[in-house]
Amino acid sequence: MGSKANWFAVGVVAGLTAAAIGQELAKAPEARTWKGTVAGVPYNFRLEEWPEVTNEYWNPASEKILIPHTIGLGWGVNFAALKRRVEALLGVNAPTSDEATRPQTPVGV
Repeated sequence: MGSKANWFAVGVVAGLTAAAIGQELAKAPEARTWKGTVAGVPYNFRLEEWPEVTNEYWNPASEKILIPHTIGLGWGVNFAALKRRVEALLGVNAPTSDEATRPQTPVGV
């Protein structure tokens, strides 16, 4: 059964990708942005945004956990926001910037 589910997922992704490309090609060449949504799923095929890829997966400035992929189709996970949410749920306090930079006293000294 897993094999059928995998093929279904591949088919959905291929269909959405084809629809997004078709949507862009239907526009006049000067109006093509290669970024938008298709069936509610975000897409971005602009390769000049490669430097932003790291912000997709680790962006401490954002509270959003699921964000549109910087390049590609769908959403990515902002692990910095996810980490904060998990820490809040578990009651774990992250060290402040002062605590993180202060030298630690070795145990038994």
